[in-house]
Amino acid sequence: MIFFLDTNICLDLLDTTRPTSPQTVEWYLEHKDDTRITFYFTADAITTIYYILTERRKVDPLRVVEAIDALSTEITPFYLNPSDFVMAKHSYYEKRLDDFEDLMVLHSAVRAGSAAFITHDTKVGNLGQFETMTIKNIRAH
Repeated sequence: MIFFLDTNICLDLLDTTRPTSPQTVEWYLEHKDDTRITFYFTADAITTIYYILTERRKVDPLRVVEAIDALSTEITPFYLNPSDFVMAKHSYYEKRLDDFEDLMVLHSAVRAGSAAFITHDTKVGNLGQFETMTIKNIRAH
């Protein structure tokens, strides 16, 4: 089964200074060796992760590239495609969620065949379900 990790979860795994990082790392370590689970994240967030870590956190750019590379060996990058935009646009117009970026990622996760979307985002977590995918807010646990 596929667990799709939100960008905030990936940031927590790469930046242990974030307040939610200890909880995320604990959750990930509990699940990472479960051979029934394959982890994905939106590859389109790689630039955001790079920017946050290098510009805001002032981490050495080479270390950030190496960290993203290491993350990508355990968690498969999954790219958005045009259909994700079209589906997100319809969901946005239907007011399923007021964050278009999150809708893009959610539709991508559904397209990937994800069983669960893992996040710390309260708005997304409050959905509980999106299409055929369960949304798990690990902050609540």
